[in-house]
Amino acid sequence: MQPRIIYVYDALCGWCYGFSAVMQRFYHENADSFDFTVLSGGMITGNRVRPVAESMSYIKEAYKVVEERTGVVFGQAYLANILQPGTYISNSEPPGRAMTLFKTAQTGLDITFAGSLQNALYRDGIDLNVPANYGSLVEPYGLNPDEFVSHLADSAIREQTLAEFKLVADFGLNGFPSVIVEHGDDLYLVARGYVPYEVLTENVSRALNQ
Repeated sequence: MQPRIIYVYDALCGWCYGFSAVMQRFYHENADSFDFTVLSGGMITGNRVRPVAESMSYIKEAYKVVEERTGVVFGQAYLANILQPGTYISNSEPPGRAMTLFKTAQTGLDITFAGSLQNALYRDGIDLNVPANYGSLVEPYGLNPDEFVSHLADSAIREQTLAEFKLVADFGLNGFPSVIVEHGDDLYLVARGYVPYEVLTENVSRALNQ
């Protein structure tokens, strides 16, 4: 069996947005050498679900740090439509359910779709709490947008998503993004938080050689 790369992220994680280009590049350059799995971390759930205005002062400083360190750009649409009004409800469950549902389609493009979800929010300012907004996100992957949207609220999808959040918590991972290499029976944490591409590849190589 091939080694597996487990990418643990959250669609609402700004550092994951900054790390997305690194992960996309690693996936496209190594798609034949590894199996890839995406796990949604459930960063903002339960009593942490709240209007973005309550974290406004932190976010306004934090996104600039992410831009400076990673080179990613937070779109004007995000700043205008999501951040500035302050009414957007930060909730990891809706995009988590979208990722869960997408994975059932078995396209093999889960890493790419994770990037699409983050671009939708942080670049294009799309409200990820609105089910209908996911239709245009999955259509480029050859999925029927209306059918996809109709299943987002399925109880099985929600239960699977919440189970995934719990799995990540059981891993002891409370920082995103994280990347794990599964090699045989062993798991190696090769990235916790943002790392450049060269560091990720070096850490993966080291894990495989242990």
